[in-house]
Amino acid sequence: EQGRIHLVRESLRERALLLRLAPAFVRPVTFLLPTYRGAGRPAWMLRLGLALYGALAGGGALAAHRALDAGELLVLEPRLRAEGLTGGFEFHDAQMDDALLCVATAVAAERAGAEVRTYTDVAALERAGAGWRARLRDTERGVEEAVEARWIVNAAGPWADRVRSLARPRPPAMLRRTRGTHVVLEGAWTGHALLLTARRDGRVFFALPWGSHTLLGTTDVDDAREPESIGPEPADIRYLLEEARAALPGLRDAGKPVRAFAGVRPLARGREGAAPSSNPREHRVLVEEGIVTIVGGKYTTHRRLAAEAVDRVAALAGRRLPPSATADSALALDREREIEGLRRAHPARIDLPGGFTLREAEVVYAVRAERAVRLDDVLVRRTRLWLDGRALRAAAAPAAEWMARLRGWDEARRRAERDSLARGLDAEERAIEEGTA
Repeated sequence: EQGRIHLVRESLRERALLLRLAPAFVRPVTFLLPTYRGAGRPAWMLRLGLALYGALAGGGALAAHRALDAGELLVLEPRLRAEGLTGGFEFHDAQMDDALLCVATAVAAERAGAEVRTYTDVAALERAGAGWRARLRDTERGVEEAVEARWIVNAAGPWADRVRSLARPRPPAMLRRTRGTHVVLEGAWTGHALLLTARRDGRVFFALPWGSHTLLGTTDVDDAREPESIGPEPADIRYLLEEARAALPGLRDAGKPVRAFAGVRPLARGREGAAPSSNPREHRVLVEEGIVTIVGGKYTTHRRLAAEAVDRVAALAGRRLPPSATADSALALDREREIEGLRRAHPARIDLPGGFTLREAEVVYAVRAERAVRLDDVLVRRTRLWLDGRALRAAAAPAAEWMARLRGWDEARRRAERDSLARGLDAEERAIEEGTA
């Protein structure tokens, strides 16, 4: 819609690669896009946009879109608001287990020779001859060490400007950080993924079935706070629920959300005064005195950004590298099979609210194979329990016991891990209470 054809083409090309290379974490999903009389974008614009979208995708991986009349749409999704419905479209996209894909990528990098350090801060950067010396702080062990390198790749996302400021005083800001909030409702309140238009401001948002729950998102609001301090705001929760209930009247019976969470988009700073949703999603690669910084971009295109950054460093080094092989490198981690193989030695399991189950073998695998260090590493980022705060609370004590055996935690550390998880959930529930009052 904003004319950024190159970005769309690149994203669709990378989407096709992810569907092929990481099928355990990226899977096809069918979307419905309803149209209403006098609201949202006109049908001709959507038809044209979807046609261009399909042409840029080049076919192959996913089926083509199709137009639907109002009756066909209500047969597919009877919970939609029928008043003013003129029809709509069915199209196909992909759904990502984003945290698990990130973990799998890091594990694959380590197996390919990378050294992966978690819970490690870059405390300082200073010149060391023609290169750089970084002082690293291991926040788990409380120790520091120095490492040297000729070049640095700064892929710190929403913290990229902070890293740049370690190397030079007050560098010009390159990031625009916006907050995206999501809420999760218990129950499958829609049979398809829905792309909807908010009545108050015309923004698009989605309702996405995820197992036995429904995910609503997302907002796009400027937020200059430090990324680690950002959480769901009551106004964002209220906005998503009110707009979703207007589109799906049955959601009024859904009860309060069982989760609400927020993330930060590290956008490349665009034109001053532009609305957050209009800010470009393209990336930039900056080279500043031997520091290569990636700014902006989309998760969908992360593989391409990495290849470009490596090529840029190779050019600085005056070396010719073969083309990146990652476009043909499958993330062939059979996670479920490996977890199943641990069940004989670790048979314990617990049933949790929301229809979830947590197996001891999952926790063992997360610690041994996926480098999980903290309790929330396992429960929030390596299981499906992120969908339901009640399940997270119920799983905290047994999961902490299982982790304690693997990581040598004493009772004080187990209690600290449980308390840390609970504090985050408490703050989230306060936001939900205020956002639904």
